[in-house]
Amino acid sequence: MDQLATRMQTDLAALAISGAAAGLPNSGNSITVGQSLLGQLRSQKAVGRLVIDLPRMMHNRPGSPADVILRDGDRLIVPRFQQQVTVIGEVQSATSHLYGPDLSRDDYIGLSGGTTRRADRSKIYVVHANGSVVAAEGHRWFQMSGSEQKIKPGDTIVVPLDTERLPPLPFWTAVTTIIYNVAIAVAAVRSF
Repeated sequence: MDQLATRMQTDLAALAISGAAAGLPNSGNSITVGQSLLGQLRSQKAVGRLVIDLPRMMHNRPGSPADVILRDGDRLIVPRFQQQVTVIGEVQSATSHLYGPDLSRDDYIGLSGGTTRRADRSKIYVVHANGSVVAAEGHRWFQMSGSEQKIKPGDTIVVPLDTERLPPLPFWTAVTTIIYNVAIAVAAVRSF
């Protein structure tokens, strides 16, 4: 989040310089809104998590190097079995589909109507039910294609927005709104 805030601050400075150089009358308002969003971003606290392979860890003896040490306030959350695969982001219809063992990542995206024009198809990633994240990146010869990526029940396929197509301020507005909403959701969950 600190890196995100630093990048946002740099983009705001560039926007201020380019707005002043171009003599745009509303650039001051944009900078004010951006500074407000930057303040909201800096005030949010990051929530950390650690993904573990619990069944494998149960076979290790206590005190081994693979043992996970819990501290006060830590919580161990074991997700319930899910029957669906969820597709979110820049797709025609963000929804959940009943898991099919023969369906690939791209098949599920197709079931959601395919990607929108604003999607960044090269940055699609999968959040597994255990919390781990798998992105199909790397050298072309070695990367897994969408048709090869293993999808499991409970997974969420995320099709991100192509941020290269957005001017900086609307991009940071969207990012800050998402982070703020996630922080509110986390706070609501913790209150139960």
